[in-house]
Amino acid sequence: MTEPAESHSMGPFPATYRASVGKAQARTLRRGHGPVVAIDPDTNALENPFEEERADWEWMIIDTFGTRCHQVAYIFINHLVGLCGTTWNESTQRWIPDQDELTTVLHIVAANRPRNEAEAALAAQIAATHMIMMKVAKRAADYPWDTRTVGTFAKLAKTSAVQIGTMAGLKGKRRTTRQQINVVHEKHVHHHQHVHVGGAEKSEGQCDATRTGVRKLGGAGSLGECPALPGEDKAGRVVPLQGRAR
Repeated sequence: MTEPAESHSMGPFPATYRASVGKAQARTLRRGHGPVVAIDPDTNALENPFEEERADWEWMIIDTFGTRCHQVAYIFINHLVGLCGTTWNESTQRWIPDQDELTTVLHIVAANRPRNEAEAALAAQIAATHMIMMKVAKRAADYPWDTRTVGTFAKLAKTSAVQIGTMAGLKGKRRTTRQQINVVHEKHVHHHQHVHVGGAEKSEGQCDATRTGVRKLGGAGSLGECPALPGEDKAGRVVPLQGRAR
């Protein structure tokens, strides 16, 4: 693992940071310990990094993958080893899996707290997507004009979000939005009023009969008496209209 480069000193640690440091320390100490692994440089096999208490170490390994079977846990680890980079070992003159990367992906799986092998599979996919996405992101940052690489990174980021959301749904932690629609029924009552002007006895069955007593709009007086249109033609011809303007 590359050590951080030495930076220029910014002076003594600010006293105003002390409260934040205390909170960070308290949060860190409340977190559980994830699994730590070591790689045998001669065989590339996974081994216990501690001198003793192998049984206690194995309990943490199998708990990471939500299983009771050691073989299942080691199969998961072997799959994750293939995702990690390699480092050159001078003593054995061979490439060995990056132990720090393997520990990182194991911690990602453990952070999802899988309760069974199915959830462990999803947790391993989340870790795998993260590792691949970071490598693609590095290339996209180095070659931003490579639109295919940038597009691949965007797809991986979307896949990662879907996987994390799926895991949250399995654990009942997914945030849901409830939409409530209120239907209000409005009743509109329309009143239709028919005004009959004049008497039916004066219409003689015509569409425009003689009208009396109808005043002009905005003024006094009446329209006077108007002759009715000619009656219906018995022969079925169109009713002739008067030639002068009404």
